[in-house]
Amino acid sequence: MPATSAPPSAVRSTLAHDKLGTFSLLHFSLTAATPLTVIAGGVVVMFAVAGQIGIPLGYIVIAACLWLFSVGYTTMSRHITNAGAMYAFIARGLGRIPGVAAAWVAATSYCAMQASLYGLLGVTAEGVLASAGLTVPWWAAALVAWLLIGLLGTRAVDINAKVLAVLLVVEIAVILLFSASNFANPADGLSLAPLSPTALGGEAAGAVLALAVVGFIGFESPTVYGEEARDRRRTVARATVATIGILAFIYIASSWSIITAVGEDDVVAAAAADPTGLMFSLAGDQLGDAWGTIGRVLLLTSVTAAALSFHNTTARYLFALGREQVVTAKLGLTSVRACAPWAASLAQTAVGGIVIVVWAVLGLDPELHLFYYLGTSAGIGLLALITACAFAVVVYFWRDRQGESLWHTRIAPVLACVALAGVLFLSVLHFHTLLGVEQGSPLPRLVPIVFAALALLGAGWAAYLKRAKPDVYSGIGYGAKATLVQGTGDVKVSAEVARGR
Repeated sequence: MPATSAPPSAVRSTLAHDKLGTFSLLHFSLTAATPLTVIAGGVVVMFAVAGQIGIPLGYIVIAACLWLFSVGYTTMSRHITNAGAMYAFIARGLGRIPGVAAAWVAATSYCAMQASLYGLLGVTAEGVLASAGLTVPWWAAALVAWLLIGLLGTRAVDINAKVLAVLLVVEIAVILLFSASNFANPADGLSLAPLSPTALGGEAAGAVLALAVVGFIGFESPTVYGEEARDRRRTVARATVATIGILAFIYIASSWSIITAVGEDDVVAAAAADPTGLMFSLAGDQLGDAWGTIGRVLLLTSVTAAALSFHNTTARYLFALGREQVVTAKLGLTSVRACAPWAASLAQTAVGGIVIVVWAVLGLDPELHLFYYLGTSAGIGLLALITACAFAVVVYFWRDRQGESLWHTRIAPVLACVALAGVLFLSVLHFHTLLGVEQGSPLPRLVPIVFAALALLGAGWAAYLKRAKPDVYSGIGYGAKATLVQGTGDVKVSAEVARGR
């Protein structure tokens, strides 16, 4: 049967094509990173947790590691296009069983990262509304945002990109304004000490690097939209590298500016005293109280935009698994008009809603337990996923360089493996410092165990598929090709997948 006569179910498993250019991909990746949230919360928390001023240096180190990773990662994206991104890369590089194991970790981590943002979103909205004389519980505000995000998640991907573009431009403009104001109002003059190798060290260095990685999470998302991108061989790579560069500049400049405005000797104490409000307090003192309020409002839009971006990423991972029938095929369905992964989007919306309700009913702290603990734990899972993907890139190109250069397929990927493995080791070793709990506490031990268990469950499921559903197993990691095999029975394509093309 020719591929053009595929049944309706195969057509409904197709994402929109040629919808996103480089800037649209940038909107998704930059908003997922939530630069304003990272600076207002993450950077200030890092000063308090680390007790030292080498935060800008930490961002330089992580930016260099991720840039090395992006060299092989984006090169591999030219040969593999799949909405499951790193799941597909690991399946094609390390094997189908590790690929499904990675998929379990990826889907859980992205879902947890998105759900964690509802905690910060609700608390921020509660504070902003309280300043206007309105009393609204955090969970009510979170549910309003949850409903909006769920609605946008089922719409065409280019509509989402336009919404994110507006929010992102305003967010970055305010960050640059606040940073420029900090540099213009130095406490003790401009110092290069924060960039000195001696400014970052000791046990806290691992926690700083882990938090720095979390600040960049989202940079990898352009590959998720490869099927929906225009000229994906160029746009995906451009957007990925540009995201790392832009975020590195923003994080280094903003963290350095806070040190400059507060002073080297006082910044740690100031961060510990006001970990979520220091940046806005500085803006209020320097530019007027109105700007501090504006910053808090924009923090609300920043978190909302990030939640929308992570919602779209999670939905596409679930869609990729459903399309290949690794999980229920219903998750692989797309809407006829928008070609959006509506079934996977609704599943992600349901999970987010359940998390908000559970936290509200149990009276758990939305900022500490939901945003910080869950979000940071998800970041560790994604760091492990990125590290595994780095090794998959090496193995994939070690078998065949696919006509690519030595730098893109061997040198940079191997260096990325060494660097990311080191960061992951330090992050897990000092995870208790990152969470602000005592060494030996159960939570820092529990998180790696949970992700290891997820990986083992995924591997076990893949082994089951290998025995019970060999046709499904053979299509793991092959995206639209796998759909074509399962939907049409095309022997030629099936053989192509079996040979590992």
